[in-house]
Amino acid sequence: MVEVVDPDKVSKYKQLPLSKRTITDWQHELALNVTEQLHAILKKENIYYSISLDESTDSTDSAQILYFIRAITEDFLCYEELLALGTLTGRTRGIVFFNNFQDKCREVGLDLVNLVS
Repeated sequence: MVEVVDPDKVSKYKQLPLSKRTITDWQHELALNVTEQLHAILKKENIYYSISLDESTDSTDSAQILYFIRAITEDFLCYEELLALGTLTGRTRGIVFFNNFQDKCREVGLDLVNLVS
């Protein structure tokens, strides 16, 4: 690919360290950046959002819940991201899901007043 885009700099690209550790670090930095951007957007006023969740059970019999958020700003910019991961142990009743959801909202700083669905 580099040969096509910039043939004069092929040797410089070959010198880049692309170990597993480097790639993992880059992925971690990108994930943190996306999370920080999402939290900054959600802290603004006049943000309305909906939440969807997906529940599954892992190999240790713990329920894992993925919370996804779809938010819209007053400028009609839309964002859709993974908001949080919750873990439930024991019986998974509706109140347990709701309490876990409230905890995740507190961690992120979401105002439930702006929840539309």
